[in-house]
Amino acid sequence: MTEYGIINFLLTAATEHHNTFNWRFATEHAVNLLILLLVLVYFLKTPIRNFLVERRSSIGHEIDVAEKTITEAKARYEEYSKRLEGIEGEISAIKESLRVQGEKERDEILRVASAASENMKKETAESIALQTERAKREIQSEVADLALAHARGIIAKNLGDADREKMVADFTKNIEDEKWHQSQH
Repeated sequence: MTEYGIINFLLTAATEHHNTFNWRFATEHAVNLLILLLVLVYFLKTPIRNFLVERRSSIGHEIDVAEKTITEAKARYEEYSKRLEGIEGEISAIKESLRVQGEKERDEILRVASAASENMKKETAESIALQTERAKREIQSEVADLALAHARGIIAKNLGDADREKMVADFTKNIEDEKWHQSQH
């Protein structure tokens, strides 16, 4: 029933027998209602007061916690905002550092490669010089051997046995001395 339904019921019950308003019926019910309310107030006053005090305290505590949480959230927000502002600078600094480090490494690699290339060129030039010198000595030795053989042939034709032996011995000694001298250098 709605509140108008209850009032309508009471009015209908009060006027039911004589089509006039029954004051006695309304007064009895009003007194009963008043007694019921007084009993309820007497017995429920302390529990309701305690409930309301606890509820007020609980709501106050929840408000305090919410304000504290909001304050902490704002502080974190400010901190993260500052970090985000600074992070772009940090990213740029890291990129620049990596670029500089990469350039240094590239320069070092180029320097090492250049030094290795120069060493290879130097070793190749030394090897060519040694091979050239060895080839010269071999050619000179062959020329000397051929000249000696040719000289022996000419001497054998033109000279006598005694002269030939003396000249061959002198020439051979000179050639051998020269070969020995060249092999030492």
